[in-house]
Amino acid sequence: MFGKNAEKSNGRTDERGFSLIEVMIALAIFSIGILGVASMQILSVNYNSHARRTTEGTSLGVERMERLMTLPYADADLNDTTNPHTVTSGIYGITWNVTDNVDNKIINMTVSWTAMGVTKNILLNYIKPQDI
Repeated sequence: MFGKNAEKSNGRTDERGFSLIEVMIALAIFSIGILGVASMQILSVNYNSHARRTTEGTSLGVERMERLMTLPYADADLNDTTNPHTVTSGIYGITWNVTDNVDNKIINMTVSWTAMGVTKNILLNYIKPQDI
């Protein structure tokens, strides 16, 4: 018993746990960290959306270009007098211009779409040789 009274008389107490100030400081630090992670998550979603649209637009453009490459050399879609040629697929607009050279046709294609008020473009260029 004498030992317990001596501890109290020295001003030592056997308190355990955190004070309210320590908990509030820890919560403030944790909140700042969580806000940083949340902003990174929002940026990640936006960049993934942009990457998906770019991939879809490129795939649609390449698919259209492959169709043009299989057409006969004198087809209406490869006629340079009816430029520009346009087709729409969902949110994507595909436009191509044909330049007729002596032994080939140069096809300049633009795939465009609007995301968050900004128009994005992908440019594709091909050369179709004359049929032999």
